Amino acid sequence: MARYSQPKISRLLRESDTAPNTAVKGAKLEELVRYIFCKVPKVTHYDSNVLDGVRAHELDVIFNNDTRNSDLYFLDYAIITECKNTASPVSSAQVGWFIRKLQDRFATTGILISLSGITGAADGVSNAHSEIINALTRDNIRILIIKREDILAFQTTDDLVQLLQRKIMRLTINRTIE
Repeated sequence: MARYSQPKISRLLRESDTAPNTAVKGAKLEELVRYIFCKVPKVTHYDSNVLDGVRAHELDVIFNNDTRNSDLYFLDYAIITECKNTASPVSSAQVGWFIRKLQDRFATTGILISLSGITGAADGVSNAHSEIINALTRDNIRILIIKREDILAFQTTDDLVQLLQRKIMRLTINRTIE
């Protein structure tokens, strides 16, 4: 278990929020995501802003996850994240596009870091929530949402691990993302 630096997390969030344009805003959020995940033993940064062969899909941040020894052993070997720091919650269309990227790579889990959350009701009957439930039912793809308040609560890597495990259980058993 490694400790997170709260000043560093706060600084990167502030820099992302106050960035002069969307490119810098996204780059700062991606830097924060790399910091959070790379503190987990046996999780390393693979690449960022990766375009596929036909340049149709861009993946924000990808991590290698040594599932033999990682605290995130319950996730895929390739952890694919989508990073969103927008004024409004992420829409069902944006969630659907992320799901498509995961389908095309045969991934079973994707992590959506959305500082403003996603649209719809937490019970999964509308908007982005229903996209997540449909992806689980239709394709056995789990979309795990990490929000600003989640990140601000991280003290150690155990907090990240426990949050993701709790989200998987709620998604799988309760069929809700909260």
